[in-house]
Amino acid sequence: MDITSAINSLGSDYVTKVTDAMKQSVTLGTNADKIDTDQTFDSIYNAVSGLVESTNDYVQQAQQAEIDFALGNLTNTHELGVYQQQANIALQFTVAVRDKALEAYKEIMNMQI
Repeated sequence: MDITSAINSLGSDYVTKVTDAMKQSVTLGTNADKIDTDQTFDSIYNAVSGLVESTNDYVQQAQQAEIDFALGNLTNTHELGVYQQQANIALQFTVAVRDKALEAYKEIMNMQI
C-alpha cells in the first residue's frame, strides 16, 4: 500500500461519503415546506456523527498500526506512515468542518432580526 493510493482512497471513500451526507442534509433543508426541521436537524446530526465516527476509526487504525510496529508485527514503515497520514487527513478534514460550522453559527447569532 503506497501513500498516494491510500490518500486517494481516503479522498474517494471518506471525503465523498461525508460530502454526500452533507449535501443530502442541505437538500433536505432547502425543501423546508415538505420536511419539518426536526428531520433536517437529524440528518445534519447523523452526517456529523458519521464524520466523527469515521475519523475516530482512522485514528484507531493508526494507533493500532503504531502498536503493531512497536511489537514487530508490522515491519513496513511505509504502511505505518500511510495509516498515520490517513488519520491526519481525516482529523484535519473534521476540524475544518467543525470550524466552518462554528463560523456559520456565529454568523447566524450575529444576524439582526
